[in-house]
Amino acid sequence: MEVKDWLLLGVIGLSAMIWRLRGRRSRIVGRKPGKSNSRAVLILEEAGYTVEKVKPAVQVRMTIDDKLHTFELKGDYLVAKSGRRYLVRLRRDGKPMRLQSKMWRNSLLRDVQAFGTTGIIMLDTEKETLHEVSFRI
Repeated sequence: MEVKDWLLLGVIGLSAMIWRLRGRRSRIVGRKPGKSNSRAVLILEEAGYTVEKVKPAVQVRMTIDDKLHTFELKGDYLVAKSGRRYLVRLRRDGKPMRLQSKMWRNSLLRDVQAFGTTGIIMLDTEKETLHEVSFRI
């Protein structure tokens, strides 16, 4: 292969990657963030995150025996920081949680894959703490 062949292959590969990323982002629906005094938004902004969407959702299609079923996966916020995007899930109960437990691992990994984010931010508004969770496979 000549140099121009490698360049053409690189341009095609880069185009495919951009097309895939843009397609995934456009599948995520949600409200645009407005001026909000929400405690969660204030905590996120103080930590350096920019809120991109409120109540983001992605529609999932599942086929069972050639029968189509659709459902939505939802989050609380979609945020960005340093060029990376994160799905935010708010803690709604005061119970202690172990994010490394099987129940949480499965749920968080599913959401990272479905929303195409770098990770998940678990935000406890009562304690004003957040935990960044990411996966490497």
